[in-house]
Amino acid sequence: MKSFIEHAKEQEQLEEGVIRTGAIMSYGTQSRKYGDEAVRAFKQGQQALQRGSAQGRSVEERLERIEAALDALLSGLIQQRQQIGAGIALNVAGHLLAAKAR
Repeated sequence: MKSFIEHAKEQEQLEEGVIRTGAIMSYGTQSRKYGDEAVRAFKQGQQALQRGSAQGRSVEERLERIEAALDALLSGLIQQRQQIGAGIALNVAGHLLAAKAR
C-alpha cells in the first residue's frame, strides 16, 4: 500500500506533466497565430502598393499608399517577433519536459 507522501508525489508529477503539455500546446498555438497575423499584415501591405496603377495618381495618393504599406510591413515584423518569442517558449518548455522525463 502506498503512503500518503508517495501518492502526493505521483499526483504532483502527473499535474506537472499535464501543465507542461498544456503550456507546450499553448505556445505552439500562439506561434502559429502570430505567424498567420504576420502573413496577413504583409499581404495588406502588398495590396496597398498594388491598388490601382501609379499613372493618374497624385503624389499625395501614392505617398498614402506607400505609408499604408510601410505600416503593414512594420505590423508584420512585430507579429514575426512575437512568433519567434512563442517559438522559443515552446522550445524551452519542450526541453524542460524532456529533461524532467529522464
